Amino acid sequence: MRALLGSEGFRKYFRNTSWLFVDRVVRLGVVLLTGIIVTRYLGDEQFGELSYASALVGMFFVLTTMGLNEIMVRDLVRAPERRRVLMGTAASIKLFGALLLIATVLVFSLVKGMEQQKLAMVMIIAASELFKPMMVVEYDFLAQVRAREVAKVNVVQTLAGAAFKVALVLMKAPLIWFAWAYVVENAFYAIGFYIAFRRDGGHLRDWRSDRRVARELLAQSWPLVVYGVALYIQAKIDQVMIFDRLRLTLGEDAANAEVGQYSVALKMIEAMGFLPIIVQASLAPAITRARQQSAELYADRLVNQYRLMFLLFLVSAVPLFFLAEWGIVLLYGEKFRMAGHLLGLFSVRLFFTNMGMGKASFITNEGLFRYSLVTAVIGATVNITMNYFLIPAYQSYGAIMATVGSFFVSIFLVDLFLPETRANLRWMVKGIFTFWRFHRAA
Repeated sequence: MRALLGSEGFRKYFRNTSWLFVDRVVRLGVVLLTGIIVTRYLGDEQFGELSYASALVGMFFVLTTMGLNEIMVRDLVRAPERRRVLMGTAASIKLFGALLLIATVLVFSLVKGMEQQKLAMVMIIAASELFKPMMVVEYDFLAQVRAREVAKVNVVQTLAGAAFKVALVLMKAPLIWFAWAYVVENAFYAIGFYIAFRRDGGHLRDWRSDRRVARELLAQSWPLVVYGVALYIQAKIDQVMIFDRLRLTLGEDAANAEVGQYSVALKMIEAMGFLPIIVQASLAPAITRARQQSAELYADRLVNQYRLMFLLFLVSAVPLFFLAEWGIVLLYGEKFRMAGHLLGLFSVRLFFTNMGMGKASFITNEGLFRYSLVTAVIGATVNITMNYFLIPAYQSYGAIMATVGSFFVSIFLVDLFLPETRANLRWMVKGIFTFWRFHRAA
């Protein structure tokens, strides 16, 4: 063990992971602080309008990534000699995806009969995706285990974007400028990665786009595109449907305010999803090794992971339930007290977030990626259906019920109907109901 810890390979990967961790923590803190400043300035109505535009575009973000993230890193590791054609082709695919996203969002918005200012914000935010092709440089650095370069670009971009937003608040800028902030942020990303790429000796003129390679990449990534669309819809549709379902009964201003209150609670609960991601990533190698050693050890480590995820839920959700209202009022002001009530109820979502992250280890080790695609589509369908019926009666509270219901179906209920997943359902249930027995597996 001492030899392993002292090896150059271990130190290299440890430094790489440490940079990614620092990057995530710094960005989370800066984004949260900036979000509080911007939200307090805009108020619930204007913040709701901005959140609606962002959520609508966000449902289609996967069209820009085209499911290439993991595939590109893998292929750059396997075949570094194809670096130029892989990066050039990926950049071309991303550019096509960004144009497709803009066209899709435009048609969707026109069909909905969106009012002028909201349409302008939607299209500005969508246009910010045109900077994403330059981000293929990130794949190259990650493939070389050089997360430090990625982290530096991410942190500088986050600080620059935050400074731009704070400047808008100080200048008392109108709402439309906060949509332009998305463009500025993505422009900083593109510039940052371009500078890092040039310092590394790279030249854009060396990139080549190849149709055959494009077909190969898209043939592998299309299930991830469908999966990503379903996940993004499940994550973003609530904010869109709250406004759409309530504007005719409450009026547009009240509907925007409802979206604003809901979005504040949602952003806070999403920020807390950072913890299970770290736990799952740190336990993943041990679970993978256990599967290679014995079925008993594999099952034991999965159950232990579910126990740990449930303990993490209890430790975070119980205090949140009782302190949410006080915390939101402290950070955002009295006007957002309703968001505090919503955040308290949202604490239940942490249960599904944690268990879902734990389940990712099982899906990865068993290669059940088509299954995860099906569950994502089912979850999105259930979420949309429940939102349609619950939001008019219960407003934002109905959206929370729809979220919980859809996660229950996609994370737990679907497992009953597939022989490949029933064992994992038993392990999840065992982990939940025996959480106090957590022990160190052999």
